[in-house]
Amino acid sequence: MNLQTAARIYLGVFVVITAMNMSFIVYFINRLSRMLPPERAYTYVDDDFPSQLPVDLPTVGLVLESGHAHFSLHSDDDWGTLFPESSGFTDLGPNNRTFLVSFMHQLHCLDVFRVGFLTNRTGIAHHVEHCLRYMRQVVLCYADTTLEPAHTGQRDGQWKHAASGVGSVHRCKDWTALRTYLDNHPAGPAVAPETATTSYHR
Repeated sequence: MNLQTAARIYLGVFVVITAMNMSFIVYFINRLSRMLPPERAYTYVDDDFPSQLPVDLPTVGLVLESGHAHFSLHSDDDWGTLFPESSGFTDLGPNNRTFLVSFMHQLHCLDVFRVGFLTNRTGIAHHVEHCLRYMRQVVLCYADTTLEPAHTGQRDGQWKHAASGVGSVHRCKDWTALRTYLDNHPAGPAVAPETATTSYHR
């Protein structure tokens, strides 16, 4: 058998093996796709609803800034721009069940802290305490591992480590896309439940 004939035989064997491998891969993928459970359908009754808002948000970077010119304690207008008309409530499911998106609840709590510093309204302490406990758990949940360069600073006569966080780049979800969604999908008007409750934190 000359070299040319041998090369043709080897090439033919290679083509056959490759075709068999491709057929096996296609068969395997089809089998796997049939084994995967179908996408969950929710009734939105009682506890049968998704844990997350069903919207895909792209990943973006956020460079922390000092922001001295905006969002001060007294900047009501700046803080007001953070909230859509619905305050972050949106309707989901066939019966338009209303939910609050946690992102907006968190911003609301930051605004409660701000108002709590400035005013002494009746009942504000209870609201601030609710938000303080809520935000503590949110921070624990996200456990942001972004590195913030440290510097030394003097406090109470001692040199200590400090960090402002300014300039650090955080990996985030695109909050502008979420805001656009909430602007376009506001909740309907609130309806009094059959059994009224006095529990109200927002």
